[in-house]
Amino acid sequence: MRNMLLAACLLSFSVPAMSSCEDVKAQIDAKLQAKGVVSYTLDIVSAAPAADPVAASGAAAAPAIDGKVVGNCEGETKLIVYKRN
Repeated sequence: MRNMLLAACLLSFSVPAMSSCEDVKAQIDAKLQAKGVVSYTLDIVSAAPAADPVAASGAAAAPAIDGKVVGNCEGETKLIVYKRN
């Protein structure tokens, strides 16, 4: 019985970390609409650093993101970016 409870707890913690991007985006969208926010876009972008000469030299470069990161999904491999219109 303890093993089943432990497995259920571990599964419940791992499922949100691997949530689909569309589900997370819909949750964020609902929260923004509930707060009365209008005229915005939510974009899903890759969290991998952009390929540039600096990154090739060994220095880790952050991806160029136009907007504010408001969430992540698919094991933190993708970011959800908020941008006001």
